[in-house]
Amino acid sequence: MEEEISLVELFDILKKHIRVIILTTVLTAVIATIYTFFLVTPKYQSSTEMLVSHSSDSTTQNVTQQDINTSIQLINTYSDIIRNDVTLDPVIEELDLDMTTKELREDISVQTENDSQVFSIQVQSKNPYQATEIANTIANYFQNEIYEIMNVDNVTIISSAIPNVDPISPNNMLNVIIGVLLGGMIGIGIVFVRELMDNTVKTEKQVEQLTEWNNLGEVNIFTKEDLVVRTPLPKSYSTKENEKTNIRRTRRRV
Repeated sequence: MEEEISLVELFDILKKHIRVIILTTVLTAVIATIYTFFLVTPKYQSSTEMLVSHSSDSTTQNVTQQDINTSIQLINTYSDIIRNDVTLDPVIEELDLDMTTKELREDISVQTENDSQVFSIQVQSKNPYQATEIANTIANYFQNEIYEIMNVDNVTIISSAIPNVDPISPNNMLNVIIGVLLGGMIGIGIVFVRELMDNTVKTEKQVEQLTEWNNLGEVNIFTKEDLVVRTPLPKSYSTKENEKTNIRRTRRRV
């Protein structure tokens, strides 16, 4: 027989185990808060912007759409060169960085906009001033060496990097919210797993569903105290008479 659970029953299950859900939510939120504020090392980002123009060796002074399209297409090539060992190795040596070329490459990204000749070199670091120094060094080195690499001179630095003391990661509020939501989901999951694994019969409805029998009545369980027959005293008895009666009974027992 298939057992169907209504929304009311689901709500009752959640309500019955609300403490488990709240406890799991609070615990996960606390863990996310501790991880975000005390265990994760914040990272800072600094960026410099560069412009790719038509080659300065061109004899014509008029810039055509074809020149612009060519410059835009070159940005992808320049992006690969910037993140290549040919650029990063001299930067590591010049700044005496305690990192490998692979580690530095993971902290560098080149961002471009559609149909724009401007691109930015973004560098992330645990130190905001180091990120700025790396970004400016890469831009200067690339601008000076691009002619030797591709025999073109069409790159200009239009905005140098400046330190940004506001970390870009981690996102404290987002991590806490994720912790709260994740904790609530885990708590609800635990509640439903416990209910599904519990095979005990607790209600008359469950008995009827399992046996397909109708409930004809119920048998109460009595204790010894419930079975003691107590004869009520007449209303005419006063308090003093009750005390006397109790004293006589005590003497007879003695």
